[in-house]
Amino acid sequence: MIIDTHAHYDDEQFDGDREELLGSMEAGGVGLIVNAGSTLESWSRIVEQTEKYPFLYGAIGIHPDEAGSLSEERMREMEELLDRDKIVAVGEIGLDYYWDKENHDIQKKWFIRQLETARKKDMPVIIHSR
Repeated sequence: MIIDTHAHYDDEQFDGDREELLGSMEAGGVGLIVNAGSTLESWSRIVEQTEKYPFLYGAIGIHPDEAGSLSEERMREMEELLDRDKIVAVGEIGLDYYWDKENHDIQKKWFIRQLETARKKDMPVIIHSR
């Protein structure tokens, strides 16, 4: 059995064939998938998908390029989502200085804050590292 530990099937690029693609996973030998969050908008889609597909689990986090969208209010929302049964990790979190889409200090602040949340919840993290 194949386990995909880092997917983004909530992304709009799969809007046209998501059902067909996810429906073909079992036949292709994929038994489990962890869909990693990267934006605030991705969180609700990931939760929906974990409810719809028995083999799909989720991670909730913010990609470093989107770190400026975080706030303490959003962190409280993240903590609530992390309590869901099929949300199994904090991620995708980290630092990314390649594209320079987000201020480095902002990235560091929210990376540390998300790591603290993972520790508090005793959850693994999915790290974005470039």
